[in-house]
Order: sequence, then structure tokens, then C-alpha cells
Amino acid sequence: MKRVTLESCVTLALVAIVLAGPIGAKNISPADHSHGSSLPREVPIPSVPKTVVAVHLVNPDFTVMQLKYRVFFNKAEVKRIPLNDYDFKAAFTDEFMNALAEDKRMEWRTQTSDEQIDVPTLLKGKGSPPSVNAERILAVGINEYGAFLADLAADKFYVSAQFRLIDRATGKKLWKKTVFERIDFDGKISEMQADNQKGLKEGINRILEKLCPKIAAEIRRARV
Repeated sequence: MKRVTLESCVTLALVAIVLAGPIGAKNISPADHSHGSSLPREVPIPSVPKTVVAVHLVNPDFTVMQLKYRVFFNKAEVKRIPLNDYDFKAAFTDEFMNALAEDKRMEWRTQTSDEQIDVPTLLKGKGSPPSVNAERILAVGINEYGAFLADLAADKFYVSAQFRLIDRATGKKLWKKTVFERIDFDGKISEMQADNQKGLKEGINRILEKLCPKIAAEIRRARV
């Protein structure tokens, strides 16, 4: 019988360790290796909700509200001035849509001519939203726009409006706002009607440039 020495035992032990691999290592079959190298599952990206902007203008004329102070009473006068070659609703909508475009959480579009949207009813929180190609409806009601004149205060251009963002499927209110935006102006209304009412139109454009970005910024800050 061949005699086994201590040196041969150590050698055999080292060979066994090498063949077995590192301690704790897991034998990986070709199938396991293939599975482990597969690409991670893609997570679906949430779709951006489509939002239709519907604008309702109560009165298309420029309104002049004049408050005259008297000793025992105040007298208020209201006049309507039609603006020539000026579409307030179109001017507002263009300015507003440009401001809303910065909010990438929604895909914005204007109401089409064949979509029937009852904006006054939606603003009151009544009725059911109509069936339109959008997940949300932003109802905008322009109550009035014009100039406010007072004997003891600065004259101002103003716009009075309401905004209400709703979920079309449920009618749930997501956000709302009522505004009475105004800016100071110098001069007389009579003088602003010269040169095809240039002064009145420029004043209204100025207040739209202030109002629309302001409302769009509030919508961006809202959790909707």
C-alpha cells in the first residue's frame, strides 16, 4: 500500500478548493445567466391630459364705469363703447394660450367651432361637462372689461373674469379663480378714442399682458 504523506493531503485539499470555486459562490446555469442579463422592464410614462380652453365673453363692448362723488350720495354711470377692428375675445385667447404653453403637465388647445360648451353653467359648478376630445376643460368667463373712472381715485383699465378647471369625465373641480385685474392709466377716455381708438386698444392689451401670465402661473403652482 502506498503511504499517504502530509504534503499529499495538503495538495489534494488545495485542488478541491480551486475546483469548488470561492466559498459562498452560487453556481449559475446558462439559463440563469441569460435571465440575469435581460433588460429591465420599461415603466410606462403617464399620458399628458388634454385640456380644452373654452372662453365666454359676456359683453364684447368696452365698458366705462364712472363714479362721481357728491356730498350726500355717489352717482355711478355706465357707458358702452364698441371697439372698431378689435376682437377682445381673440386677443385674450391668443395671449392666454401663449402663457399656458409653459405648463407642460397638460396639452392645451382652444375650443373648436363644432364643440358646444356651456361655459356659464360650468362656472357655476352645475350641469355635466360635454363630450369633447379632452380629459379636462378650462372654462373662462370674461364678465366685463373697460375703464373705471373716479373723481377721488386713479383711473384704471380693468378686466373682470372667472376661471374654473374641471375633470371632464367626473365634473370635479380641480382649480378655480375669480379676478378683477386693473392697471392705472393717464389721460382722458375721450382722447383715447382718437386715431381709431388706439389708446383704448393699447390699454386693454397692456392689462392682458399682465393678467394672462399671472393666471397661467397660478395654474402651474396648483396641484392639478
